Amino acid sequence: MVLLLLLVTQWGLENPEGKYFCPKPGFSYQRAESLHTYDVRHYELHMDLPMTSRKFNGHNKITCLSNIDGLNTAVLHNTTEIDSVKVGGVGASYSTGGDTMVVNLPQTYNTGESFTMEIGYHDSMGVSSFQDGFVYYPENYLGSVEHSIAYTLSQPYDARAWMPCYDQNYDKADSGCIISITVPDTFVVCANGELIVKRDNSDRSVTYTWEERYPISTYLMHFAASRYAQWSNWYYSASADTVECRYFVWPEDSAQSVNAYQYVPVAMGLYDSLYGSYPFDRYGHDEVYCPPPYGFGMEHQENTTLTTGSVGGSAQWENIIAHELAHQWWGDMVTCVDNRNIWLNEGFAMFSDANYNWYKWGHANFISTMQSRANSYFQADAADRHPLYDPSDLFNYGYTYCKGNWVVHMLRYLDQENFFPALSVYRDSFEYGCASTDDLNNVASLVYGTDLTWFFDEWVYDQGYPEYDIYWSCAPLGGDYLVWINIVQTQIDAPAVFHMPVQILLNTTGDDTLLTIPITTSPQYVEYTVSDSVTSIEFDPDYWVLKKYDIYYGIEELTPGNPGYNAINLLSNPARSPLIEYVINQTCDVEIDIYDTSGRLVRTIGCGRKAPGTYTVAVSNLPSGIYFCRLTTPLNHATKKLVVIQ
Repeated sequence: MVLLLLLVTQWGLENPEGKYFCPKPGFSYQRAESLHTYDVRHYELHMDLPMTSRKFNGHNKITCLSNIDGLNTAVLHNTTEIDSVKVGGVGASYSTGGDTMVVNLPQTYNTGESFTMEIGYHDSMGVSSFQDGFVYYPENYLGSVEHSIAYTLSQPYDARAWMPCYDQNYDKADSGCIISITVPDTFVVCANGELIVKRDNSDRSVTYTWEERYPISTYLMHFAASRYAQWSNWYYSASADTVECRYFVWPEDSAQSVNAYQYVPVAMGLYDSLYGSYPFDRYGHDEVYCPPPYGFGMEHQENTTLTTGSVGGSAQWENIIAHELAHQWWGDMVTCVDNRNIWLNEGFAMFSDANYNWYKWGHANFISTMQSRANSYFQADAADRHPLYDPSDLFNYGYTYCKGNWVVHMLRYLDQENFFPALSVYRDSFEYGCASTDDLNNVASLVYGTDLTWFFDEWVYDQGYPEYDIYWSCAPLGGDYLVWINIVQTQIDAPAVFHMPVQILLNTTGDDTLLTIPITTSPQYVEYTVSDSVTSIEFDPDYWVLKKYDIYYGIEELTPGNPGYNAINLLSNPARSPLIEYVINQTCDVEIDIYDTSGRLVRTIGCGRKAPGTYTVAVSNLPSGIYFCRLTTPLNHATKKLVVIQ
């Protein structure tokens, strides 16, 4: 089953959507590069809902265009019960298996020729706490449902549970869709796009017909039906565009929803300034029920769905509202071509809501948000390290959301002047279509004027993150000061070197200096001459890089010991020919072993029997790299990390 849930008690509303993907037994999805023999142009959907049970009757007219010569079958995705199939008004045979159906076309179609499939269907399912696809809860369910409600919830692959369709991101219905829903006349229906007809029927039912005129993926198609109250506010852009934002909420929640949703035009203004004009004609929310303590948000095109907690007006839900609105640009207008690239949808939306926090509550709040998301990623990575691309757990918060957020943030860091111009080109290139990680790479590389393949290889297609040891010292040099810095990357099961440039702030007795250091290798050694003594350094002071790090100054002090304590120290570290100092507090045999990072012994220094005292030994002819020096005596062992540079 597929659930899109947010566990309030676990996440504290930190996860903006709480989407959760549990694939059905035997489920598999097609890759974007799989041959797709036809292109869906339009869906025209009609459904009858009794609103007394989780059942429906439906009819879907699908207009298609052949992509090949001699097309004689059409594959659809479907889990409903099929009643009839016609192609071009002629009855057609079909076969079903699993979650697919194959329609045998009565005639063949060549490239560019259009045809229509009309499919009658129905289904009836039981009501349970957690539902997907077509959802229905009766009034007073668990004592919490104010009014009976039916709605659809399709990401990633559950549109097929309430309509036969081609249920893949990359085949958008280029001419949009019509969703026509008939319900008892005490109910209201909202859906994607604009309400074009409301028809009162003789049997005390009413039919609402909504039309979405923009290209749309099936997982973004949506309707909701309940006893809704409706109200609107508006966004007025600097260029005099006006966008109506409509809200469908239970009457009991309408007053407080005015306070909760007042920030939608505020967030729309921010994104308008960052990403260009709002890409559709209207926007809004519909309120739906999900059993507590769960909740979710889902960015249905032009009509985001939020659970009942959203009307409370908390800052956390305000952030979620901003997140879902951002998806209208990144996810709905420009859609990830397939779910291997799901980080594009969620990473850009998370980046957007983090910047909304900055806009609304200041830069300190933004930094706090980014730190929290880094920690969530580190926790997820510790449990299961894998690439950001093609995840098995599509909606893993630490990865898809938080690391995705950081990847977009770091892309901005690489060229702050050209980042938003690059997004403008990205939008223009893939507007109302689909894009992949490689597409974003190609656009950003073009606008930045440099090949960014290394960045996407390291941060999206590979795994892990950089872990830095930063060694530094400062000493007088004539009338100035020489500061040296050695940046060592120590991560394992990850790229040996992340090539992200890093910033180091030199805090001095005079004016502070911010350095940007290119990273080409590890260790990365640099020297600078400065006019004032450096008192301390700060690594990545503006939080541009997803990383962990430790800073070491100069020569490490010996740890005081007792008569039984023996210690090792490195008098030069990093160094080309390291000088090792060791302290012996009793007469004993002494040995120093040097290991590389894989644990392989590369050098043994037999120091012999030593009387109490301090001794030194030089090490030469070691290749550049990270080593561990281990002092062994009968009483104890002591180990230090050694960095050799050549």
